[in-house]
Amino acid sequence: MKIAIDIGGTFIKAGAIDDHHTIHSYQKIETPHNKDGGIVEAVKGIVESYTKEFNLNKPEVGISTAGVVDSHKGEITYAGPTIPYYNGTNFKQSLADIAGKVAVNNDVSCALLGELLTFDRAVQSIFLMTIGTGIGGAYYENQLLEGKKYRACEIGYLLYDKESDTTYEDRGSTTALKKLISANYNEEVQVEKLFDLAYQNDEKAQDILNQWAKHVAEGIAQVQIMFDPEIILIGGGISKQEERLLSLIEPFIDDYLPTDYGHAKIEVTSKGNDSALYGAISCL
Repeated sequence: MKIAIDIGGTFIKAGAIDDHHTIHSYQKIETPHNKDGGIVEAVKGIVESYTKEFNLNKPEVGISTAGVVDSHKGEITYAGPTIPYYNGTNFKQSLADIAGKVAVNNDVSCALLGELLTFDRAVQSIFLMTIGTGIGGAYYENQLLEGKKYRACEIGYLLYDKESDTTYEDRGSTTALKKLISANYNEEVQVEKLFDLAYQNDEKAQDILNQWAKHVAEGIAQVQIMFDPEIILIGGGISKQEERLLSLIEPFIDDYLPTDYGHAKIEVTSKGNDSALYGAISCL
């Protein structure tokens, strides 16, 4: 039994995963404020609770986390505004007394590795784009691309627009979509409800989704040009929309590519928001 933990800006998810890739005792808690090391304390509590529940002795722990991660040191080297006071957090050192081997990797990289665990096709190159609070990326071609300073595929920072002072993730994330919804509806409308309205031919909902989808498609086009992958996967909570999401975005991708350039097959992840948990333990 291995312990998997996925740390995001909003929630920490965790589970104990057995050799058959079954998750036991899944839990989800709000990510604590980290000014006084709240995240490390929460992670320690999770490890200790699973250690007791499953009678483990210094268990192996895989951690998937937002931010730029030095996977060798097990340290957060850059987290930006996503998680304040997170830079410099070292999980290998912090868990040394209660865990055995500890692996720490970026959450999007873990999500891609989690998808590859049970991928049923022989594919050499896959790019994963996660759309959520921000936008992240990971690329695999025979091995995971990390970069000299572990900052490869930080695609959320692409496409900076000086006039609006926004980046790709400022315009194409789920957070950006929620802002568009708030600006157009007086009542609270959830993202899932917006998709329902759009597919019931509500013109306002369709206009909002199309405006947002064009931004998403622009980033996908950049990924196509830079990496030329066989498959581009879309993950994050919004991937639950599956074909409704894909049919919304795909028509706009060619608008940002040279004529007749073409693009990779676009799919959604198969494990949804649990991909990162499986990927976290695959690094152990």
